[in-house]
Amino acid sequence: MKETQYDAEGLREEAATAIEDSPYTQTDVAEQLDVARTSVNRAVNATTPKFEKLRQRIVEHLRGGRVEKRVTFVHVQDE
Repeated sequence: MKETQYDAEGLREEAATAIEDSPYTQTDVAEQLDVARTSVNRAVNATTPKFEKLRQRIVEHLRGGRVEKRVTFVHVQDE
């Protein structure tokens, strides 16, 4: 099993690359995922976290596997 970790920007870039590498247009991917084409366009071009779930779906759909969101908490104590 191969595991790749992405930050928010990395996931956006991976979704964009997945579409570019596929034989599909953004319109095709939108139809396959039952979302608006403008949403797919924003997911791969906008840097806001609003489209994280759609980016996950795009990568899963075009690359296979699953994308899991992991959250890390860091406790920093003053000295």
